[in-house]
Parts: sequence; structure tokens; C-alpha cells
Amino acid sequence: MAKTELTLVLPGLARIVDQQINASVIPQALSNILNKARFMRDPTGLHRLLFNHFSETPLTEPDLPVVSLNSPEQVAIKVDPCYVHADRDRLLLFADNLNLTEAESTTLIAEIQPLVDELGGHIQLLEADSWLLILDTLPDITFSALPEVNGKGVETFLPTGSDRGNWIRLWNEIQMQLYDCDVNLQRIADGKLPVNSVWFWGMGNYTAKQNEWISVRGNLPLLNQLTTQSATALNNDAGDLKAPLNTGKHLWVADEVDIEADWQQQLQNLNDTLFQPLWQQVRSAKISQLNLKIPEHGHYRLSPLSSWKFWS
Repeated sequence: MAKTELTLVLPGLARIVDQQINASVIPQALSNILNKARFMRDPTGLHRLLFNHFSETPLTEPDLPVVSLNSPEQVAIKVDPCYVHADRDRLLLFADNLNLTEAESTTLIAEIQPLVDELGGHIQLLEADSWLLILDTLPDITFSALPEVNGKGVETFLPTGSDRGNWIRLWNEIQMQLYDCDVNLQRIADGKLPVNSVWFWGMGNYTAKQNEWISVRGNLPLLNQLTTQSATALNNDAGDLKAPLNTGKHLWVADEVDIEADWQQQLQNLNDTLFQPLWQQVRSAKISQLNLKIPEHGHYRLSPLSSWKFWS
């Protein structure tokens, strides 16, 4: 018998559901799903989780092959602007919410371009917070994916490989060059974080699965790139469940819950438009399996039978 399976990815919920104190304020339908489903802990982050949903085999290297999505024809690595902060014996890295302008990025790139000249490299601006280092040949090195380093100490994420020493030296030289450059002095004067470092990453390749998903919904840029490479249609809306799904496998990626804002209201809105209809469709066996995946937390698997368990 043909089955209907939905995988729903919910970014931003890990810190909410990890805290037992929040259990009493999780909306009813979502609470029902979490309590009735079979749970498997999985610390995989959002970007790697999405890659693995479109890859023939799971990606196990520390890096993620984003250059193969953005610029497959170029020999290049990502070199993205960030802020590093010394915290006792750790160096913390942050890459979100820097609010860089393209003009600032252009000036910062000009500051560090001479340092990569000896590599035969050229830094290209993709977006204000996204740069590309174009090279003649790729180094013998393994980097770590920026999304998995962001907000953490860099010590355990430094590159490995025979070219490791040269790239760590370059990384340190870039930090020294950016330390008191005019752009950063002005940003500090304006109350903004300086862009005092970069992070190299994005190497590697993967084989995209074809015809895996009947439908894909979501509006993340990475999801758009992955569906394009796998020749999968994308609906840029995580939206409501208005009608029963067609037979086959479906992937929906919800907008990230902002836990710095009113996350309870955000969850309530999702409960009314998404979780409640899904709960009802699983219980009526219109959905044969619901896979609810929370990045950096785990995987909840709910079937019609388990939704009727009275002991959980």
C-alpha cells in the first residue's frame, strides 16, 4: 500500500524543548506529537541536516560543500567575514547579525587581498556577508563548516591537513590586518561589532539524490540551492496544511523560531496552522508517518498507531 510521509524540519526549537521548564507552555498539538512520537536524539545542525536530505550518502566530513552549490565551475573556498572575541582561554566566533554593508565588505576585502596574493588567490564579493576566495588549486586541508562553528570556541574547529600551518598563519595575519582598519574603527564608534576575522570553509562535493521528494516547502536560501541541484520543485512557503498530501515523501522546512522574541506566540501560531492539522491527519491515517526534526536536538517519528497510545 502506498504511503504518505512528511518530514517537517523545525529550526530554532532545540533550546526550547531541551528545557523541561518549557514543557507546560508548549501548545497542545505540538505537545501531543512530541509525547506520542518515538524520539531519537540527533545533534546534527540545520545546514548539515538539509544537505543530508538531498545527498545520496550522509556528509561526515567537518566541512559542508557549499561552494559546489554556489560556484561549481570555480576552484574556490568560502572566506566569510566574522567577529572573534577572546573569552578567557577561548576564542569565540560569531558570524550572524553583523549588519555589514557591501561598501564595508568591499573595503575589507581590499584590506586583506594583498595577504592572499601569494596564494594566487582573488577574493570575490558574493553578498555583504558572503565572500569567495578563488584559487588556482585547492589546498590539502580540511576546514570546518561555518554554521557549526558559529557561536563556539574555534579551537576544536581549526583546519587539519598538510597545508594546515600556512592557512592558520594566513588566518592570523588577516586578523592583525583587520584589527584597527578604518572600517572597524568606524563600526566600533557606531556601536557595531568589528569584522576582525574571516572563516575559511565550503570545500568538498556531494552527489545529489534525484526525485526523492514529491514536494518541498520552505524559504531558506540553502534549501533553494539544494532543490535546484537535485531538480526538485520548491514551494517557497512552509505554509498551512490545507488538504491531504499526495502519496509519497514530502519535505517541509518551517521558518526559524526566534527565541529572542515572543517564541510562545510563534509556537501558538504554528500550532494552529500546522501542528493541529498534522496531528489530525496522522490520527486519521492520512499521513502514514510524520518525521519531526529539530536541528541540534533530535528526530520525532510519529505513526497513526502511536498517536493513539494511551500510555504516553
